[in-house]
Amino acid sequence: MIITLLIWSGFFLSLRASSHSNLTTADIALIRFVPAALLFSWLCRHKFKRILQTPKRYLLLICWGAGLPYFLIAGQGLQYVPVADGASLIPGILPLFVSGIAVFCYRETISPARKAGLILIAIGVVGFVAKSFAAGQPGMLLGYSILLFASFSWAWFTIAMRLSGLSAMEGAAVIAISGCLLLTMGALSGQMSFNLLSSDHHEVFYHFLVQGVGVGIVSSLCYTMAISRLGAEVSAALGSFTPVLAALMAIPLFSEPLSEQTMLAMALIVMGALAASEVLPVSHSNLLKKLRRQRAG
Repeated sequence: MIITLLIWSGFFLSLRASSHSNLTTADIALIRFVPAALLFSWLCRHKFKRILQTPKRYLLLICWGAGLPYFLIAGQGLQYVPVADGASLIPGILPLFVSGIAVFCYRETISPARKAGLILIAIGVVGFVAKSFAAGQPGMLLGYSILLFASFSWAWFTIAMRLSGLSAMEGAAVIAISGCLLLTMGALSGQMSFNLLSSDHHEVFYHFLVQGVGVGIVSSLCYTMAISRLGAEVSAALGSFTPVLAALMAIPLFSEPLSEQTMLAMALIVMGALAASEVLPVSHSNLLKKLRRQRAG
């Protein structure tokens, strides 16, 4: 999960950097999904029958929530807002959506600690939205809305991956292969444009390392493995540390200073995410009960 956090930070920075280059979002997606699809197709060549036997609703949610649709939604949202805001909203609000889905769709009860955490997350999100109103920038409000939808999509992927029974490698294969298929459809329909061959090769190599190797291969394996080992809610909570890393890295790269309001909103989201997913046990007995439930599950 630590490796995943570092790569996620690079993911947001890479998408933000693409808005200042000749590379289109489709170019970045091509770099993101093709290397992973080639690798995982070969590694899972004997497991396609098992993958296809997975309930189709889970496969669809995995393809949408972590594949090309999520990638395009997140990339679009980051065109309007700073990296710190984007990296805070997508992984930061994730536990709120995961808990909401668990309550409404799976009738799970919410503990007082989780309720308190969700309230902190909501206050943090309001802080971001209030900043766009105060600055008179409607474009930022649109960006926040898009990023919230991206986080909602990622929440469904997190839950679907947990319930599907797929291994980390099989889940990564579903994400990568579906992304390539959708990219092909977009190219044939003329809905996507590519400038990859005419772009600077140094910039292409940078995105290949971050998106192709880091996010496409390493992060896909690490996060899906974290979900299977730690559970959906704990993995979502740990992901809330992404904005801190991304925001610090964005200061020298994009000259994006952190305002006091931004730092306060980030702190609320991080603390709320930890409390909402109950990563910090309130007592030793509660921790033992939680471990027994995980083992029984």
